[in-house]
Amino acid sequence: MEKEFKNQSVLITGASGFIGSHLARCLVELGAKVHVLIRPQSDLWRIEDLLDKGITVWEVEVNDEDGINRCVSSIRPRRVFHLAAFVNPARSLKLLDEMIDVNIKGTVTLLKAMEGAPLECFVNVGTCEEYGDSDAPFVEEQRESAVSPYSASKVSATHFCQMIYKITGMPIVTVRPFLTYGPFQEPKMLVPSLIQDCLNNKREFCMTSGEQTREFNYVTDVVEGVMQASLSKSLIGGIVNIGNGKEYKIIDVVKMIVKIMDSSILLNCGGLNHREGEVSHFYSSTEKFNKILKTISATPLEEGLKKTVDWYAKHFKSSGRLLSKSTEPND
Repeated sequence: MEKEFKNQSVLITGASGFIGSHLARCLVELGAKVHVLIRPQSDLWRIEDLLDKGITVWEVEVNDEDGINRCVSSIRPRRVFHLAAFVNPARSLKLLDEMIDVNIKGTVTLLKAMEGAPLECFVNVGTCEEYGDSDAPFVEEQRESAVSPYSASKVSATHFCQMIYKITGMPIVTVRPFLTYGPFQEPKMLVPSLIQDCLNNKREFCMTSGEQTREFNYVTDVVEGVMQASLSKSLIGGIVNIGNGKEYKIIDVVKMIVKIMDSSILLNCGGLNHREGEVSHFYSSTEKFNKILKTISATPLEEGLKKTVDWYAKHFKSSGRLLSKSTEPND
């Protein structure tokens, strides 16, 4: 994809986040002129190594209309990857105001600023959470079933994207990444949480029963899918899942990590309750992606987990401590 992105002006929102940081790194390697939109006072630990590699940082709130307009007018991006979001899957109405302000208003503000820009594609990065408690495998054409303020806000943002495409013809595509793991992920998530407990020689790891199934996608595979989607004219105006469609029992993945790390940690299966409204099976249909785009060479689960374990082990050894659980950026 080097020829498609080399010297092209791209804008990434949410580049200090997990997937956004990997996307920024990949686009820098491909020779793109990378601009990243960051919330003021964001922790840039994931992309600090890129700051001297030519990326341009803009500190602007995504729902700041004047700031966004100035940013877009200066950059005139050819491609936009919109990942900035307030992420919290809790079933709490107290989250509604911020979800609306950031995830809905922020997306609309960014889209409005794109009028007149030489835009080839605006990638709205949605989430598999939009499918909620529907039946798996999830297909793009099925009706969404939001189960939290977060998933409802992302569904709404997707619908605004589709409406604006119909009215203006703006080249917008919505991608829905499925469960992703890899280096730089938030410590509170399953895979890094277990890895760090093993590195810390914890005696016990509390988890749910682990009988529910999920798919696990290595982060660079997801980034490849997102970039591919941005180059496809046939996806404009639509939605596409980004995932491998393979389901694994969580308990089997947990045991695989413990085996890779040769850890003696005890697994307290059932020590945690299932999340309210949690479904037993959650995985994607990849039919649309494989039909329209080049099939992603999915990283085998064990290989991806070994890479992730190696990264955390090196970080732990080099820093003398684990990643701080207080550094969990929202975007």
